[in-house]
Parts: sequence; structure tokens; C-alpha cells
Amino acid sequence: MLYKLSLLNATPWDNICDNDNVDLSAVGKSLLQLSLEVLLKTQNDAVRLNCIALLLALAKKEAFDILLLGDLSLIKSVEEEESTQTDDVPPNASIIVLFADAVKGSLLSTNLEVQTGTLDLIFHFLSSDANICVVLQTLVDENVADYVFEVLRLSGNNDPLVISSIQVLSLLATSEEMFKEKLAIGFSTLLPVLHYVTEIPFHPVQSQVLRLVWICIANCSGILSLSQEEQIACTLTLILRRNDSGELGMCSETFALVCSILIEIMRSPSAHDIQKLPSLIEEASKHAISSTLPHAYDSAFLVPHSLRLLKEALIFCLEGNTDKISVKKDLEDSVIEICGTYLLHWLETAVVDGNDDETLGEILQIFHIILSSTCHNKQLKFAEMLASSSWFSLSFGFMGLFPTDHVKSVVYLITSSIVDKILGCKYGETIRDAYVYLPSDPTELVYLLGQCSSEDFNLASCQCAILVILYACSFYNERLVADSQLLSSVEQYILLNGGKFPYEIAGSVMLTLLVHLYAFVRGISFGCTIQHSPEAERTLFHVMACKEWDLLFIRVHPIALKWLFQKVELLEPLSFQMLNFCRTFCEDRTVVLLNSSQLVDIKMVAELVFSGETSLSSLLVSLLNQIIKDGTEDEVFSVVNVIAEILVISPCSSSHFTSSGVIDAVGSIYCSPYSSRIKTVCSLLIFNILYSASAMTVYWEDEWLALTMKLLEYFNSSLDYTSSDQEQKILIGIFCLILHHSASKVLIEPAKAIILNKPLVSLTDGIIQEACAKGPSLLQYNQETDFGGFMILILQLVFFSLRRYATGIAYFIAISLYMT
Repeated sequence: MLYKLSLLNATPWDNICDNDNVDLSAVGKSLLQLSLEVLLKTQNDAVRLNCIALLLALAKKEAFDILLLGDLSLIKSVEEEESTQTDDVPPNASIIVLFADAVKGSLLSTNLEVQTGTLDLIFHFLSSDANICVVLQTLVDENVADYVFEVLRLSGNNDPLVISSIQVLSLLATSEEMFKEKLAIGFSTLLPVLHYVTEIPFHPVQSQVLRLVWICIANCSGILSLSQEEQIACTLTLILRRNDSGELGMCSETFALVCSILIEIMRSPSAHDIQKLPSLIEEASKHAISSTLPHAYDSAFLVPHSLRLLKEALIFCLEGNTDKISVKKDLEDSVIEICGTYLLHWLETAVVDGNDDETLGEILQIFHIILSSTCHNKQLKFAEMLASSSWFSLSFGFMGLFPTDHVKSVVYLITSSIVDKILGCKYGETIRDAYVYLPSDPTELVYLLGQCSSEDFNLASCQCAILVILYACSFYNERLVADSQLLSSVEQYILLNGGKFPYEIAGSVMLTLLVHLYAFVRGISFGCTIQHSPEAERTLFHVMACKEWDLLFIRVHPIALKWLFQKVELLEPLSFQMLNFCRTFCEDRTVVLLNSSQLVDIKMVAELVFSGETSLSSLLVSLLNQIIKDGTEDEVFSVVNVIAEILVISPCSSSHFTSSGVIDAVGSIYCSPYSSRIKTVCSLLIFNILYSASAMTVYWEDEWLALTMKLLEYFNSSLDYTSSDQEQKILIGIFCLILHHSASKVLIEPAKAIILNKPLVSLTDGIIQEACAKGPSLLQYNQETDFGGFMILILQLVFFSLRRYATGIAYFIAISLYMT
């Protein structure tokens, strides 16, 4: 009856204006109390339904609001109760307790309508304007949440029950601190519900279930088992996969919560022990990025969440012990691949479209982690990828679009990390030291370079960083300004500053940068109409001759190196640099710049010699002649070794060395008291020249005759009829090649000298006689034995003699040797 009257607005509290003398609060309180008492005591579902219907009607008319908000003593009384720790319950608080007790029985009813109605009643009660902390605390303390979880557990995924239960739990969860213990206890009930609601596109309580899961994981760390965390990660990955494929849509809040939960799972102490987690996170992060970043305009709210997921995935890869990190290698590679595709593409469009700086900041943070925390090879590869994708031009575009100190500092930080990898030797440190003073516009950058800074440390620091940036650009064909403007600025810097650098800055670093950048700019402008300053060139050459700098201290651009070795004026300073190169090469045989992707190795030098466009071959021969006179044995060995290695790499370069006088230089070594180590390398060098010789190589017969006589003299001085060491084998090989060339009517006189050399003839005769004395057992002495190998060389010597000199004395000697 009361329910029907309430529906008809026929109750006293429906006509407040006509009831001035009626205490509506007292009437409402009595009615609510009586209704709740009936609901508490009855076991009849029909009665329960009526009570619930009446209470719902009252709730919709804000009866609970009038009751609870009408008496402010409720809040005060509860506060007093907490402070005095007494058992007295305030009058209105008793109504909340009664409400909590009354709904428990109905929640456990087997009648679906009663359960659903009760949950709706609780929802309206908590949704009222009176939803103050006291109400939540009382319901939680009275274990109403436990009953709701039980309804949820027994619901069998009945959709109305699931929806109503989750709505109630979501309201209770607004009191996070008080509710989290209950949520932790009932969390296992949420997992099947999570799986259920995620299977249905845009399920009404999908995001609410996810929020409950997130609250539990974030606030109750450690209560989840490994299998539960893996199950959640698997479910969420499936959501992102289906969303990315278009099979299953989701609202923005759901997407954000999915990312947040996965982040919390990765942050949990046990995350590194979940075997399948790396592969799940790999897939989830890929789907999250691919479904948002390419559609940034439509997914502006979602992009930061997907980027945070990717960043946490990267951090997750790098945490833990070595064994755990190696297991997550595929995830790390996936994150780096995503950065190289989706994130880098976004950066390229950002310069055009002017996207938000928050997304830019997140992306640059991820880049910084890769460049600073991954293994060296991955840092190097990633830095190369960024640099070759027009990073330097993009970076100034970012600073122009988002002119904030934060963007500027992050961009220069990334640039410095890239420079560390592509130039080596911590050149990026110069950018980190000066970024505060560096401008955000490349034109201003170049203008700043052309100023006098000999007395200004801050300006000098900026100029050092500018030189680094401009030189790094050169390796990737980037031009921040026109070539003419760049050359003019560099020349102005040279003229104004010369070699005067503030004492706080290492002069060798500045000069090395200046030399390489100037050489590069001059190299690319060669043959163009760009005018240069002869005065600036002379000034720089003078400084290079007088002050310390290091050709190998920084990554070398081939164009710059070529231009330097084309300058005859630089013969002396470059000779010193090449001597350092030779020393380093002999120590390691591979000159590698620390933390650099560029090898300043023997191949680069060999290519320059082979090109014939530089004076490098002449420089090396001149250097060899100089150190034979004034240098140490180690220095002689290092230079000869480098020349020999160049000929191994580029045999056709032999003509450049012979035309530069290398034959005479090497010949003088055999007349000096150097160790057999050096002479063996010299013999290999001569052998390689002859092996790849062209007509031009052996054109100067007088030089070859003089060398041949020295080789024969050296060979005879160490002649041992029982010896067959490597050095003698190389010399015999040289004699064979000289005889071979003589068949082409070159090296005639050197060949005669070999044929008519009595000690060599005697050696040949002795070896052949010894071989003949062995009879049939000679077959056991194959080329793998010392005697067998040496005998083969002697027979080759006889063969070449027979082929060329088949008449006269030569013929007689050769036949005699053969018959013997």
C-alpha cells in the first residue's frame, strides 16, 4: 500500500508545502526504520520484494538524503565515537547499521529479482547526496562488501547480477583505504568476471571491473599469485589484440585502465618470475601503440597511456639480474623496433602537424632510456638509426614548435647521447655542458659560431658544442644551413679565434673538431662556386702545425680525410698523425674509436691510396724514409706493416707506392741492422708488390736491380743449407716472381742476377741432390713438411729459370740442375 501511495505521490512527504506542522524527518525516519526492520526479519521473498520496492521508491525521492543530510550531528557523532572509542552509536548512524544488516539476508536470497533489487537499493543508497565517508565506512565495516562478492561469485555470470554487483563495489571502492582489505579478500572472485566482461564489446561495467582490479594490484601488492598476474596479463593482452584488429572496440577509460594494470603488473616484485609475461607485454605494447599513435588525432587521450606502457615495458626489460634480462631480450628488441617505426614516424609528422608536447616528451624519454641503459650495440644501432633519419633537422623543428625549456633540454639531451655513440670519446658531454646557452634556431647556432670567444668561457663552450653538432650532421648528409653560410661561419671562427681557446676547454678537442669540420666543408665545396678565405686556410694550417690535435681522436668523414691528404702544405703534421695511426694499428691491427660506430681502420687508408687522388702513398713512403734515419725500430716496423697491409687489401695500389720510391726505402732496411721481424715484413711487402705488379710497377729496373742485389746479399748472409724458415721461403718466392716477370721482357737484369748467383745455385743443387738421395721415400715428404715445402719452392725457382732462360749459360745451368 505504501509503495503504491508513494508512486502516486500521495504520502505526506510528497507535499511538503501542505505539511508545515509535520516533522517530515521524523516521519521519514520512522518509515525507513520500519521498512528496514521488516526487510531484516522476513524470510519471505515476496515480502522482501515489497520492502525493496518501497525503499527504492523512497530512495528515488531522496528520503535517505533528507534523513542523513538533515542532521549534521551524524558526522560529528561518528567523529566523537572514533575519538572516544565508545560503543555508543549515534541515532542516525544506527539507521545505516540497520540498513546494512537488512540487505544481507536479501543478498543471499535465491531469488534473482530479490538479489538484483537489493543491489539496486544499495546502489541508490550510496549514490545519494548523503554518500559521505561515514556511510561508506559503516557499510564496509558491516561486511556488506563480502556479501556482494558472494553474490558475484554465485552469479554464474548472470549479466544483471554482474552489472548491479560491480556498480555497488565501484561505489564502495571510492573509499579506497577502507575498502582495499575487502577487495583483496574478494579479488579472486573478480578474475572470472574480468574475463567475462572483456569478452563483450563495450560492456556496461567493463571499465569498472578494470578499475577494481587496478585498485587491488596498486594497493595490495603481493596478494596476487604468479598465475593470477599471468592470467590478468593474458586477458588484457587479448583485449588490446582484438581492439587493434577492429574485432572488439573499447572506450577510452577501458584502454587507459588496461595500460595502467599492465604497468602495475610489471612493477610488482614478482613480475620477473612470470615466465610468459615478457611475451605478453611485447604483444600488448605493440597493439597499444599501433592502435593509437597512427591515429593520434582521434586518440589524443590514449596516446600518453600507450607510451607509458611502452616505457614501462622497456624499464621492465632492463631490470633484474643478467639471466632475467636475457630472457626479456625479445621484448627489448620489440620496443626498439616500435620506436624505429611508429614513434619515429610520429616525430616526423609532429614537425609538420604540430602535435602536443606531452607526447613528444614521452617519446623522447623512451629514446633516452634506450640510448643510456641498453647494451652498447643496441645503443649504437639505435643512435645510428635516429641520426640517419634526419634527427638533427627534426630536433630543431621540435624546439621551434614547442619553445619551452623542458623540450629544449630533453632534445639536446637526446642529441648529446646520439653524438656520444656516433662520434665517440664523450663528445656529447660538450652539448650537455652548454645546452642552457645554446639557441633553438640553427641560423642562430651558426651565427654564434662566428664570434670571438677567447675570453668568454660560456661562449667557447657553446661553440665547442656547435662544432660537434655540425660535424655530426655531416655524416648523414644533413644541412642545418647552406654550405656557403656554414663555410663562412667556420672561417670567421678561425680568423677571430685562431688557436686561442679558453684554458677550461681542452684545446686539442676544439682544434680536432675545427680541423675535421673545416676539411669537410672545403671537401664538399670542392669544384663548386663557393669561395673560401685563403687567410683562414693559412691560419688553420699554421695552428695545425704548431698545436696538438689528433686525427684518430674522432670519427673521420671520408670527404674530410681526402681533402686533408690532398694538401701538400700539411705533409708534416699529417706525417705525425699517420705515424700515430701506424703505431695504433700495430698494437691492435684495428683502430677502433671507443663508443663509436665508425672504424678509422686500414681499409679507409687503403681506399684513399687506391683512389690516387691524395698524396697519402707519398706521405707514407716519406715517413718511412724519415724514421729509417731518425726513428726507432718499432716505428719502422709499424710503418712497413701498414704499407704491407694496404697492399694486401688493395693490391692495385702497388703502382702508387713504387712511383713514390718505396723500393729504395725498403731496400735500405736490408742494409741496416734491423731485426728479422722487420725484414720479414719488408719481404712480404715486396712479394705483394710483385705478385700484383703491372708494367708500371716494375718499370724502374735500376731500382729493382739494386733491391734484388740487396735481397740476394741478405739471403746469402743467412744461408743455411739445412734451414727452411719462413723468411727464406718468402725470399725465394720473390726471386720466383722476378723470374716470372722477366718472361715479359721486364726486370731482365734482376733476373740475370738471380740466375747467376752462385750461392743460390749451390743451394738449389744441394736441395735437389738431397731430394734425389731419398729415392722412393721422397714421396713421404709432402708440402706439409718443412723439407717438402722448401723443395717445392726450389723447384718453382728452377721452373721459372727454365721458362725464361732456355738458351746459353742459363739453359745449361738450368738443365744441369734439373738432370742432377
